[in-house]
Parts: sequence; C-alpha cells; structure tokens
Amino acid sequence: MRRMPPGHDRPFVPLMQRGDQRSKDGSKGEWVVYRDAAPYPQVGGPADADTVDMLKRDYAGSAGELSGITQYVYQSVAAGGEEAFANALLQIAIVEMMHLDMLGDAIAALGGDPRFCDDRQRYWSAADIDYSRDFENMLRANIQAEETAIANYRQHAFDTHNRSVRDLLLRIAEDEKLHLRFFRRTLRPSPPMDDRYERT
Repeated sequence: MRRMPPGHDRPFVPLMQRGDQRSKDGSKGEWVVYRDAAPYPQVGGPADADTVDMLKRDYAGSAGELSGITQYVYQSVAAGGEEAFANALLQIAIVEMMHLDMLGDAIAALGGDPRFCDDRQRYWSAADIDYSRDFENMLRANIQAEETAIANYRQHAFDTHNRSVRDLLLRIAEDEKLHLRFFRRTLRPSPPMDDRYERT
C-alpha cells in the first residue's frame, strides 16, 4: 500500500484560513476549517467486491471525489476577482484530493482496481461537473454536491460489512460537513439555510 496522507493515524492541525480573508462573510477574524482534526482510519480486510463497487462510486463516479476536485479547481479559476474565495476552493480541493487518495488505497486493499471509473466501468468524464460561472450559482452547485457526498458516504457506511471502511467513510463525511458549512455561510452568512447535514 502506498504512503497514506500525513495525520492518517494521529491528530493533526486542520487546513484552515482566516475568516477575514474570504469574500462575502461578515464575520472577521474567524478561522475557517476545511478538515476535521480526527485521524483517518486505515482500511483492511478480505477482498470484497460489493464494497469496492460502492467505493468506486465515491471515488470516480459522477458525484465522486474526482468530480468534486475538478469542479472546485475550475471554479477557483473562473472566480476571477474573488481571490479569497478562489483560495478557499483550492484548500477544499486539497482535502478532496486526500479523500480520493484514501479511497483509491481502500479499493486496492480490498482487491479492486483504482482506475478512474465507477462500479459500472464507466470512465470518469469532465462533463459530469457543474460549470457555473455566476458566484451564487457556484455556491448552490457546491452545496448540492456536498449534500450528495454526505448522503452517499452515510449510506455506503451503513451498507458495507467492513468496519474499517465504514469508519473511513464516516470520517470523510466529517470533512464534507465542514465544506458544506463554509459554502452555506458564504451564500447566506446568517442564518444558515439548513443545518440537517451539519448536525452530528
């Protein structure tokens, strides 16, 4: 197995940014955190084709991590003068890259092939991402993407019989909740639109 990201087996300092560095947020001086402080569990166990299929959807499916990374990098370029927002998108994309790496390792550990395709062998396509250029539409697309990711991770954690996979998926979902909170508060600084996916 390849080297896991720093902090895989121990607490670490989360990626974060000062609140007064981002756009459209009235709170000054607040730290915005894009990665939870808990360590990421390592996946192990016997070969499991059903769990690999679920992981492939989270990995390189149309709503998977590869789509999220690409969407956020595109938006960081398209954001134009919104420099602080563009930087936040890149910080979030870095966390999503860590998720992609860990999911790929999990797929390989369970006997799967971590190529960029879903469980139906449909190869990932850049046509799957949202190309909105309007600032508000970007945020709404990202909110929808993060809500979908959280729901998928929770469902797949429930469906798998592999405890280590379950723990990893639920841990990744904690990061996604931080991303969701950031996008919601950037769109509507106060109050949040809906906190159902932010609650533990």
